[in-house]
This record gives sequence, C-alpha cells and structure tokens, in this order.
Amino acid sequence: MPPRPPADHPADRAYELVRSVVVESAADGALIRSGLLDDLVLPGAHSADQLVEIERLAKAAARTVAARYSRNTARAYRAAWAAYQTWAVSLGFAPLGADPRVVGMYLAKASERLALPTLKVHLSAILLAHRLAGRSLDAKHPLIADQLAGVAALQARRKVKQAAPILPDLLRRLVAAQPDSAAGRRNALLLLLGFGAATRRSELVGLDVGDVVVVPGRGLEVTIRGGKTKRGRTAAIWAADDPAVCPVEALRRWRAVYTVEDADAPLFVAVAKGGTFGGRLSDRTVDRVVRETSQAIGETDADLIRWAQGPEVAQRLSSRFSAHSLRSGFATAAAEEEASLKKIMEQTGHQSSDVALKYIRHADRWRDNPTERLFRRKTDAD
Repeated sequence: MPPRPPADHPADRAYELVRSVVVESAADGALIRSGLLDDLVLPGAHSADQLVEIERLAKAAARTVAARYSRNTARAYRAAWAAYQTWAVSLGFAPLGADPRVVGMYLAKASERLALPTLKVHLSAILLAHRLAGRSLDAKHPLIADQLAGVAALQARRKVKQAAPILPDLLRRLVAAQPDSAAGRRNALLLLLGFGAATRRSELVGLDVGDVVVVPGRGLEVTIRGGKTKRGRTAAIWAADDPAVCPVEALRRWRAVYTVEDADAPLFVAVAKGGTFGGRLSDRTVDRVVRETSQAIGETDADLIRWAQGPEVAQRLSSRFSAHSLRSGFATAAAEEEASLKKIMEQTGHQSSDVALKYIRHADRWRDNPTERLFRRKTDAD
C-alpha cells in the first residue's frame, strides 16, 4: 500500500475507501467490510489463501470506483443494496449468487416503484457488491440488459408527471412562510439555494459549510460536488435587493444559529424540537419542506399553481410540487428572462442540451410566436 496522501489531497478519499476494505473469516462465510457498502457475506468455507485473494480483488474493485464515489453515491448504493439483499433473502436467493436470472427478476419487481435512472443505481450497487466479493456478474447479460430495455420502453410510454416549477413569486411566498426559528432559517436558505443554484436535492443536502462562500458586493459562490454526471461545478448567485429573499441574508441568518466552523461539516442538518442540531439532512427532507410549505400557504397544490401561473397551466401540470420544482423553476424563470441556454446549463450542470430543454417550460414556445401576428392583429376599431 502506498504512503497515505495529505488530508487535503484529491486522492485522500480514494485512499481511505481502498484502505477500508478488509476480508476476514466468519461463521457463515467470508465477511467483507468496506466504506463502500455495508458488510457483505460470501457464503462457504474459505482457506486463508482464498481470503487473501478475495481481499485483493475487493481492494481492486474499490480502487476502480473510489474516484467517482461521493457521499451521495455512498448513501444511494447502501440503500439500493439493502433493498436488493432484503428482497433476495425473502425469496431464498443468495444475494451474492451472481445469477443474472435473480437480478433480472429484482429489476422487474423494483421497476413497479422505481424510475429507470433509480433502477440503474440499484443495478450499479448490485454489480459493485459482486465485484467486492470477487464474483462475476455481467450487466450486459440478456436477462439483465433486456429487462432494463423493457423497463425503458414501458416507462417511456407512460405519461410523465412533471413537478410544477416554482417561479420567483411563489418562491417568495414559500420563503416568507418560514418561521423565525432554527428550522425556519435553515429551510429559507434551503429553498433559496435550491432555486438559485438549480441543484438536485441530493446536491443540495450534500453541501458542506465551506462550499458556500460570500463574495462581497456580489453574492454567493456555491461549489456543488458530484451529481449525476460526477462532475462538480460552481454556481454564482447574486444577492437580492430585498432582504426577505436574499440568499446572502438567508445564509447569515442560518449561520447565526448554526455556528459550526468546520468547513467539512454539513451545511444543512436536522433540527430537533428543542433546537439541538443533528446529522446531515436527508434529501427527502427537501421534498417535505417544499410540499408542506406549499400546503400551508394554499389549500391545494392546484390552487398554488393557479395563483402563480393561471388556470390553464394549473390544469396542464396536474398540480404537484416537489424539491425538483426549485430546479425546474429556475430554468423556466431564467428562460423567461431570456437567459441563454448555455448560461442556464452552466448553472444547472446539465451536459445535454436536450435534457436541459425539457426543464424550460414553454418560455420560448410563446416568445416571438408567429401566431401572435396572425391572430392578434390590431383592427381599425382598436
């Protein structure tokens, strides 16, 4: 093993993940411990030489994935592997059996509740677990690949229910509804950063204290690590003239009560009823904050959309707000203000313009549309 790099070295996390891999003999087989997934058990009796070889293979697998293995990826993979393992054991299958038939069956079952991107995360976690255990499982096996292709085709036919975008006027109401408490201050910043930096919910809760920096006279610079593309980005958010919706002011208010100075500490943490702080916020909390606040300031989600964007939009969008509404709302509002697609993509972190365009709801569809000249000509009577 090479000497340990300095604590701030880019390879530090990869080093720690590889070093975390340990294989030892257990009563029911070889126990594989790592910082990548929860403990794995490879059933059967194994000699000392076999344990050494399994550990070598596990470390090699860890070394391959470590460079792109963020905290958010770790949480997602652990949850995905736990779900697969529970399902397999419940039906009498060996979780590490390297059987594509079993994996294909799981994908078919999980597709009833999971979207295709999440299903692929589950498959990646299953493949990683097998690699750590030194077992060969081919993701391109027809029983796996065909199942994914079938799920993709089926889900493509379904009507996608998109999260309604939260535009600036509605964002202002959501922020104003937050109480002047530790949780309220946290939530206000959560909403403003989620909108301004156009983050995915996992990126938002993955922010550390040192990732958000105040730039005097301008606003905030937010360093967003990882994400779906595994490529980080830095988003700039201008300070607002109105303190009520100013990201800089929201950060100051939250940091006045959450005074942790460690740059590597999570920026968003749980707040107990007594005001004590817990661990890093889960991404589901962002959804909960958006939905509960939406319900608190309006009778229904449909009422909120009708108020913000009119009855036609309310009917079309089927009235649903979620954490994603902040990200899509930014893209929609930026397009309506005639921001370029390139600049919008820089903020959202999209690599594909086709994907980014899906978030820009109808802004360009109505701008300079020729039917306006055809159907809204002024008459002499006008």
